[in-house]
Amino acid sequence: MNPENNLFPKPSLWKPRSGTSNTSVLTDPHAFQDLAVIDQHLPAEGYRLSILENEVQVEVGSNAAIRFARQHLLQLQGDRPERTPCGVLEDSPVFDRRAFMLDVSRCKVPTREGFRQWLNILSGFRYNELQLYTEHTFAYSNHEQVWKDASPLTPEDITWLQQECEAYGIRLVPNQNCFGHFERWIKHADYQHYAESPQGFMSPWGDFRPVGSVLKPDDASFALVCELLDELLPLFNSDRVNIGCDETFELGQGASKARCKKEGMGSVYADFVQRIMTYVEETHGMKPEFWGDILVKYPEEIGKLSPAATALCWGYEADSPLARDCETYAKSGLPFTVCPGTSSWRSFAGRTENMIANITQAAKATLDGEADGMLLTDWGDCGHLQVEPVSYGPMSLFGLLAWQGPEANIEDAWAWCDKVAFEGQTGDTACWLNAGRISEQTGIFPPNANLLFKWFLDPNLSEGESVSNQTLSLLKENIEELPRPSTFREEWSHTLANLRLSIQRVEDHRKDTTLARDSLKELRNNHARIWRKRNREGGLAESLETYT
Repeated sequence: MNPENNLFPKPSLWKPRSGTSNTSVLTDPHAFQDLAVIDQHLPAEGYRLSILENEVQVEVGSNAAIRFARQHLLQLQGDRPERTPCGVLEDSPVFDRRAFMLDVSRCKVPTREGFRQWLNILSGFRYNELQLYTEHTFAYSNHEQVWKDASPLTPEDITWLQQECEAYGIRLVPNQNCFGHFERWIKHADYQHYAESPQGFMSPWGDFRPVGSVLKPDDASFALVCELLDELLPLFNSDRVNIGCDETFELGQGASKARCKKEGMGSVYADFVQRIMTYVEETHGMKPEFWGDILVKYPEEIGKLSPAATALCWGYEADSPLARDCETYAKSGLPFTVCPGTSSWRSFAGRTENMIANITQAAKATLDGEADGMLLTDWGDCGHLQVEPVSYGPMSLFGLLAWQGPEANIEDAWAWCDKVAFEGQTGDTACWLNAGRISEQTGIFPPNANLLFKWFLDPNLSEGESVSNQTLSLLKENIEELPRPSTFREEWSHTLANLRLSIQRVEDHRKDTTLARDSLKELRNNHARIWRKRNREGGLAESLETYT
């Protein structure tokens, strides 16, 4: 057997030699660490394993590389460490920053055991950073009204998670939105005086939203943001913080309308963001980063920002203009990170082809644009209805491309995912990827969702009117014909049940029947049971409201 077939990711160099070596003692992580020697000529996360018949040499660019070198040694050992094949193995990542962001504000907040499961996956796919997207799910001392039903993270949770991340060699970076997405605050009367539009606003998609979501950019809002950051940031051993500031939809519609008209929307936005950045740098000694979707539209304002800031250049569609946006930031001189998504949210089973295209183009944009790395986002819009295994395939693809670059063999990602996330069961990743292709068979590709999920929310959706009854029947047949994975069977069955329900809701609408209602109670119970396996109770009631 060729040992290289068992190596994930494929190393940049594997030069086999004749003979075998007994490396059993190195299954102990402490023994392996003691053997490692720093070689300053290697990249910081690079390493070289020299396995000789009577000796093993481990050279690393820094201690950060030890866990990656050991992963490859364990793969070479297989189930016979006493007969490890001899050879020289070298490897290092293409991108220094390989980050993952988990949404803990759209209902799901993991338990500590749930976090451990995420960390195992992240470590297996060689990520080196974790962010938890926070709006209202931290237990701020003076704001219990906002978080009381959310099972929020406590200071003790952050301290515990910080230690867990360090054990895995993963940086834990704070992430608190500081401008937009404050609807879970503003909906309370005590916080409406902070709102740009406390009585609601018109969204960019033409619908009226009765609760404001953006802070008005004034002294009171700034003081609130500083209070939150003062309580949160000291808990982290991080030199950076994500201050969010994305999707400030109604800025200029309410309290700042006159100022935006006079000074310009981009200027008002940049002034408030820079004010937060200055506070973060001067008070907490951290480098700020922010979602770049607003300022990329106002490149003339980017120069107002701190040169220590990092723009997070995000886009989650197959055709998102990531390369163009990267060019804008590159011209500004501001550092930037490219941020694709898992395409798991608003889909039940993912959007497989969109995900592959989005992540691969992000890797290319990162390399071509000389970004400082990539951050993969995993959101929970509309109640966080997707189960965790839907995200594992995207996470493996991102991990592979971030380590090997955009020319990597995508099929290696799925084999790696089977090995890391699905207990070594060959083909389990393919099952989930194929489930994520079911909706794509309609030929209709709405943005930020797939059609079956949109049917779940609204069976009268005009986007699906062209889908024939015959196609609906074919979709149901294809769901039943999907191969069944060996792992996460309860999550798999629930995912398929959600897909069936979406189709049945459309059929009920067309035939004036109510068959879908018969499934709701069982699906609600299943959703709750799976949720509680690894997530806290807070947010579950809100998530269950979608099953109506």
